[in-house]
Amino acid sequence: MVAIIGRPNVGKSALFNYILRKRLSIVHEQSGVTRDRLVSPCEHWGHKFLLVDTGGLGTHHKEKKVDLFDGMIREQVTEVISEATVLIWVLNCQEGITPQDEEVAEFLRKSGKPVVIAANKADNNEIRGQAFGLFAPLGYLDIHPTSCTHTAGASQLLDAVVKYLPEPEEEQLDEDAGEEQEDKRFKIAIVGRPNVGKSSLVNRLLGENRVMVSDIPGTTRDAIDVPVDLKYDDQVLQATLIDTAGMRRKKQIDTVVEFFSLSRSETAIKRCDIVIFMIDATDPCTTQERRIGRVIVDERKSCVMLANKWDIAGKSIKEGEFKKFVRERMPFMSHAPLQVISALNGYHVNGIVRHLLHVKAQMGVMVPTGVFNHFLQDTFARNPPPTVGMKRFKCFYGTMKGNNPPRFVLFVNKRSLCPANYLQYIQNQIRDAFFPEAGLPVVLDLRERTKMEDADATRKAAAGAKRAKEVDYQSEKRRINRQKGYRK
Repeated sequence: MVAIIGRPNVGKSALFNYILRKRLSIVHEQSGVTRDRLVSPCEHWGHKFLLVDTGGLGTHHKEKKVDLFDGMIREQVTEVISEATVLIWVLNCQEGITPQDEEVAEFLRKSGKPVVIAANKADNNEIRGQAFGLFAPLGYLDIHPTSCTHTAGASQLLDAVVKYLPEPEEEQLDEDAGEEQEDKRFKIAIVGRPNVGKSSLVNRLLGENRVMVSDIPGTTRDAIDVPVDLKYDDQVLQATLIDTAGMRRKKQIDTVVEFFSLSRSETAIKRCDIVIFMIDATDPCTTQERRIGRVIVDERKSCVMLANKWDIAGKSIKEGEFKKFVRERMPFMSHAPLQVISALNGYHVNGIVRHLLHVKAQMGVMVPTGVFNHFLQDTFARNPPPTVGMKRFKCFYGTMKGNNPPRFVLFVNKRSLCPANYLQYIQNQIRDAFFPEAGLPVVLDLRERTKMEDADATRKAAAGAKRAKEVDYQSEKRRINRQKGYRK
């Protein structure tokens, strides 16, 4: 593990993104944007390591005015330093050594870990030449000027970092094995409006205070990926939990940081395999929660709904009545299983892992075409589609196209003859029959049978061969009847 540390607003997140060549961490000129630690795998000349972006060690401990999050950030950074092999200390060339930097230097000396200084914001040759003399009084020799704006110095910085890392083992493995292993992990995005307990649930599943938790809405800003192995009985689910920022109403967003937080939450929904949608059991089904539910449905993502804070809400309402109320207010989320939990005391949290394992198993189900067509015949026989004018909706046959989400193609006579409520009925029947209690949205693609004049050459040739075969069959039938003396 290689940790990036420093006081606020020196460019730690910008350096983190520059090294990874990805926009993972939110970068803004505002001080103290990053709060939680962000972790991502990185490689330099065969050395593979985890690169960690941390919050700023900002407030001087002798000052009376202390931000609420400063103590929590210091705890996070202290834990990262204890686990890290090398520390990248980011300093600002344009400001030089400040009292806060001297406090960080004292903090690092106590850790005893090797330190490489990134003299950041060295945007021209003059500043780069002064960087070593500027920070030499701190007592560290590995000083390397960097500029994230002009993309300079990162390679030399990593050359110095890997000197302190163990030599890479000679393994006959594919170079992309680590990335493939990461891609195989089951990505679980935890979304909801602010202050519903998303970070508390992540910490409860991990069994440690991995992400910051407070009563202040908007504590989490970045989308934080946390690899974890979730266990249930003898089964292990290799997953990546994505803790997201609370999704506010767009008209309530008044800062650039909140805009980027919302953008990363929406991106997390798009790139995940399943969404854990958390609602507040003490104030359920608000307008914003219904909006978030619509986003999940529009993205066609598998979903599990968790009603948090049941330790408070359960005192005034029964579980059955609560679930009935939620289903009535959010009918478009009827496919998503609903479970009441308490992330604070762990009530029903163990059942989440069992359900996630069930959903992952359902994502691998492929329905054979023969079985699916027998199912369609039975479904249409039990509840025939309504007649529109003088015509009725007909389905000739269907097949399964893929999974996650389950996608089916139905070849029909005319799409406009199928009412919306009957299409929903077919989706519900498919879900109940093949994907029970999995929260998987079923996607139906209705394709009309093309007319013969619009068909391609292959189909026209096949139709002509079929007609010729039918003519030959009728002719042979008449010949046999004449031989038997049957004449009309």
